[in-house]
Amino acid sequence: MTAIPSSAQKLATKFNTPQILRSGWYATWGISLLMLIISIYGVNAQRQALKTVGKDAAPSILTAQQLQDSFADMDASLANELLLKPGANRQVLADFETNRKKIADRLVAAARNITYPEEERIIQGLQLNNSAYLLKLQSAREAHKRGDLAGALNIYQSAATLMDRDIIPQAEQLGRVNSQELEKSYTRQRFTNGGIGLAIAIVGLIQIAILVIMQIFIYQRMRRILNLPLLGATAIAIVLLGYTISSFVGATANLKVAKADAFDSLYALRQMRSLSYKANADESRYLLDRANSPKHEQSFNDKVAKILTIPPNLSIENVILNTSLDIKSGEVTGLFTNALNNITFNGERKLAIETLRSFNDYLKIDKQIRQLYRSGKVAEAIALCVGTNPGESNWAFDRYKNLHTELMELNKKEFEKNIKLGNNRVENFEIYTTAALGSIAILTLFGVRPRLLEYL
Repeated sequence: MTAIPSSAQKLATKFNTPQILRSGWYATWGISLLMLIISIYGVNAQRQALKTVGKDAAPSILTAQQLQDSFADMDASLANELLLKPGANRQVLADFETNRKKIADRLVAAARNITYPEEERIIQGLQLNNSAYLLKLQSAREAHKRGDLAGALNIYQSAATLMDRDIIPQAEQLGRVNSQELEKSYTRQRFTNGGIGLAIAIVGLIQIAILVIMQIFIYQRMRRILNLPLLGATAIAIVLLGYTISSFVGATANLKVAKADAFDSLYALRQMRSLSYKANADESRYLLDRANSPKHEQSFNDKVAKILTIPPNLSIENVILNTSLDIKSGEVTGLFTNALNNITFNGERKLAIETLRSFNDYLKIDKQIRQLYRSGKVAEAIALCVGTNPGESNWAFDRYKNLHTELMELNKKEFEKNIKLGNNRVENFEIYTTAALGSIAILTLFGVRPRLLEYL
C-alpha cells in the first residue's frame, strides 16, 4: 500500500492537483473507449465464427453429405428394381420415391443456404445432372418392363457412370467448399482468441487501476475517505471485466465443444454414412452388372476399408470388445475410428458399439450374398440382397442406419446446443457493455468535477 501513495506524491511534485485529476478523468474515458472497441471487436469476431460454423458452413456440409446418401441410395434402389421382375417388390419402388423426394428437398435447402460463390454453380450442376439421371432411369425402367434386360442394363450402366463421375463428385465438392470455410474460420478464431482475451484483460485491469489510483490520490490530497462515484465506477469496471471475459471465454469454449467435439465426430460419421450408402449400391451392382462383378466387389471393399480397417490379427468382434475401453490410434483406422476416438458425450460410447455391431452384421450378410452368387445360387443371392426380413441385407442395412442415425443425432444435438449457448453468451453484449462503460464515464465525471470546482 505504500508504493501507490509514494507514486502519487512523486506525481504531485510535477503536476498540480487539477492537472492530475483531469488527466485521470481523461485517461478513464480514453481507456473506457478502448475497452469498448476491443471487447466489441472480440465478441463480434466470436459471434461471426459461431455463425460461420453453426449457420453457414456446417448445415451446408451436412446437406451435401445427405445428398450423397440419397443419390447413392436411389442408385441402389434402381439396381434392386432391375434385379427383380417389374413390380415384384413395392418396397424397392417406395424407397426410390422417398430418395427422389429427399434429393429435391435437399437441393432446395442447399440453394437457400448459399453463402460462398462456388456453391451456386455446383448446385446448378447437380440439378441438371439429376434431371439427366432421372431420364436415364425412366428409360431403363421401360426397357426392363419390355423384357429387354440387356438394354436396361446398358442404360443403367450409363446412369451409374453419370452418378459416379459427375453427381456424387459434385455433392462432395459442395461439402468441401463449406468444410474449407468452416476450418478457416475456426482456425482463425482460435489463433486470435488468445490475443484478444489478453488485450481485454490488460485494458480492463488498467481501467480498474486508474480508478483505484484516483481514489487514493483524492484521499491523500483532499482527505476524502471515500469518493462514492469513483467507488461505483470501480465496482462497475470490475463487474464489466468479469462479464466480458466470461462472455468471451464461455463463447470460445462453446465453439470448441461444438466444432472439435461434436461436429468433428458428426462429420466423420456423415462421411461414413455416405460411404455406407455407396457401398450398399455396389452390393446391388455386383449382382446386376455381372460382367463387372469383380470391379463392384473391389469398390465395395475399398469403401468398407475407408469406414473401418482392421489389422489381420484382429476382427470386428475384437474391436467391439476393445471399444468399451479404448481404440489405440494406429491399430484400427478409418472414419469410424475417428468418431470412436472422439467420444465425449453421455451415451455416445454405447451407441457407437451398437452401431459397429450392426455394421458387422451387415458385412456378414454381404459375405453370404457373394458366397451364394459364386456357388451359382443367383436367385437366392438376389433375394438375400433385396430382402427386408430379419437376417436379410436390407433389414441389416436399415438397422445399421437407424443406430447410426441415433449416434449422429446425439452429436448434432450437442453441436446445436453449444452453438446456441455460445450465441446466448454474447447476446446484447454491445448494449450491456456500452451502458456499463457509459456509467463508468459519467460516474468518473461526477467523482472528479466537484473536486475540480474546489480550485475555481
